[in-house]
Amino acid sequence: MTDLAAEREIDLGRWKESAAERWWIVAAGLVVGAVIGGLLALSGGSVWQASVLISPGQAFSPSGAPVLNYLSSPLGIQDLVTSQNALQAGAKAAHIGVDSLRGNVSTESVLTGVTNTAARGAALIKITVQLHQPKKAEQAADALGAYVMRTTTSKYVRTSVGVVQNSIKNDELQLNSLARQVVELNKAIAKTTDPLTRIVLVSEANNAATRQASISNNLALAKQQLSLAQSVEFAQQIGGAASATKSTARSRRNSIIVGAVIGLIVGAIVAIVADRRARRARAA
Repeated sequence: MTDLAAEREIDLGRWKESAAERWWIVAAGLVVGAVIGGLLALSGGSVWQASVLISPGQAFSPSGAPVLNYLSSPLGIQDLVTSQNALQAGAKAAHIGVDSLRGNVSTESVLTGVTNTAARGAALIKITVQLHQPKKAEQAADALGAYVMRTTTSKYVRTSVGVVQNSIKNDELQLNSLARQVVELNKAIAKTTDPLTRIVLVSEANNAATRQASISNNLALAKQQLSLAQSVEFAQQIGGAASATKSTARSRRNSIIVGAVIGLIVGAIVAIVADRRARRARAA
C-alpha cells in the first residue's frame, strides 16, 4: 500500500511538471475552450422574454384575520401557471401551439421589504415566458397573468365582495330616501303655524338627520371594506402589461467559463501525453 501511494504521488508530480513545462499547450486549450464556448453561446440564437408581476390575493375573515389559502402560495401559482389549462389559455392568446409554450414558462418569487424575509402576503410572483417572437411572448405572459388572477380569486372572496356591494347599494338607497324625507319635513316645518305640529315635525327631521349620519358612517366603512377587498383580496397585476426583452438562448458568461474549464483540462491532458511521448522517445 505504501509503494502504491508513493507511485501515485510520483505520477501526480510528473503530471504537474509536464503541464508546467508545456504551459503553452494548457494556455492554448484554455483560450480555445473559452472561444468555442462563446461561439456556442452565440450560435444558440436569441430569444425574447416577457414577464408579468402578480400580487397574489390575500383573503380576510369577517374579523379581519388573514385566511390561509393554497391559491396564493408561490408553489400553488407555479403549478397553476404550468398546468395544461393555463398553457392552453396562453397559447390561444399568442396564437401558438401548446407545445411551443410548454417548458418555456417559469415563475419566481419576488420578496418585498427591506429584510430578506417578507411578511405573509408580501411576496410577488413573476411569471416569465420565453419565446422566439417578442409579441407572442408578451401575449402569452399577459394571458397567463390574467388566468392566475381569475383562477386564484376564491369563491369566498367573491361572495364577500358581493355582500359588501349589496350593503353599499342599500345604504345609498336609504340615504336618498332620507334626503327626500328631510326636504319634505323642512318644507312642512316652514309652512306650519301650529306649535305642537312644529315640535313633532322638528323631532322627525332630527331623527331623519341622525339616521342619515349613522347610515353615512356605515356607507363609508362599507366602501373602505370594498376598496380593501378589491386592492388586497383580489390578485393584482403590478406594473402593467408584459414587455419583451431580448436575451441569448444560452448564457454567454456560463458558456465561456465551461468552455474554458474544459479547454484547460484537455490542454493539461495533451501536455502530459506529449511529455510522456517525449520521455519515451528520449529513452529509446
